[in-house]
Amino acid sequence: MMGKLRGSVMPMDPLGKMGLLCQACGFLLANPQQAECGHRYCRRCVKGLFRDTEKIVSCFTCNKVLHLKEFHSDKAAENDALDTQIACPNFDCRWTGTLKSYQEHLCLPAAPIGTTKDATLTPGDQIESKEKEAHWTVTAPVMGSPSLNIEAVQLRMEALELMVASLRRQLNQQVSNVKTLQHSCSQYEELLKISQEIRNCPHGTKGSGPSSQELVSTDGILIWKVENFSKLLKDAKSGKRQSIFSPAFATHPFGYRLYVRLYPDGDGVGKGGHLSLFLALAKGPYDDILPWPFRQKVTFSLLDPMRRKSPLVETFLPDPQSTSFQQPHQRLNVASGSPLFASHVEIPSYLKDDTLYLKVVVDLTGIDI
Repeated sequence: MMGKLRGSVMPMDPLGKMGLLCQACGFLLANPQQAECGHRYCRRCVKGLFRDTEKIVSCFTCNKVLHLKEFHSDKAAENDALDTQIACPNFDCRWTGTLKSYQEHLCLPAAPIGTTKDATLTPGDQIESKEKEAHWTVTAPVMGSPSLNIEAVQLRMEALELMVASLRRQLNQQVSNVKTLQHSCSQYEELLKISQEIRNCPHGTKGSGPSSQELVSTDGILIWKVENFSKLLKDAKSGKRQSIFSPAFATHPFGYRLYVRLYPDGDGVGKGGHLSLFLALAKGPYDDILPWPFRQKVTFSLLDPMRRKSPLVETFLPDPQSTSFQQPHQRLNVASGSPLFASHVEIPSYLKDDTLYLKVVVDLTGIDI
């Protein structure tokens, strides 16, 4: 990899700055000259091309025949080049800034094989060189001379290496940005879903949000008496009211605040054939002193009020990566649990007077408040 050639640098965004790259050396323009054909070259590259002042050359890009008098200083391009963001071409150095500020950057790179004698400068050399010449220099290839096949090709290769390195840096940054955006979008989608459900789910519509924050228990156990189940199931099948929430309960007087959400006609994979049951974490007054994410084992049970059948039981462990079990920042997190809790075929044998009895137990082991 090249050392710190004066003028031999690349923009951090080479694709966006293609118009500021020299058509001879391929690097960011240093003291740009514009040819009559519109293409730009470094001043020293032009001098190198016209070392024989009687000679005419062809543009590297469009092959237009050019004379020395057909090159003119391009102040606008020079200003744009000086304002361009670059990274130090010495990959042991993490400096970034504008081309203008790069003139003040002191860096001691190692000279690579094939660079010119003046390619690598010590800090003292840089200061001394700045005093001798206000403008940057770059060794330019001579059109038609034997050195063209060495210097020009080498400079082009170094320019491409810098361009590839710059693009890799940008790609890695963009990959990181995309992952961050995907995570944020996922969180926003879940929060939006919660917001819409709470806002659009008054009693009698597609769902009903929690009606009260008054706690019915503070020991992690909820016994929920669900009355008029046949009507709830009918409303759910018609789309009138798809879900209901239990009363609020908590793991401790100062613990996690919880609700249970019941879908009589199921949700997700349980839609149309099952009763789905989910746990929803609510925003509570003591959340800041509780451990997060929520990791406690939860057991759902459907009880037989006539005590003829064993309870239907399902236990699950929260996924600590799910946003459902992170500290709530809205009124309610997205509910998570069992979409296939009980089939519609099983439910009638657990009904008494059209009422279901559900029990929810949160394992309190390990909670340190």
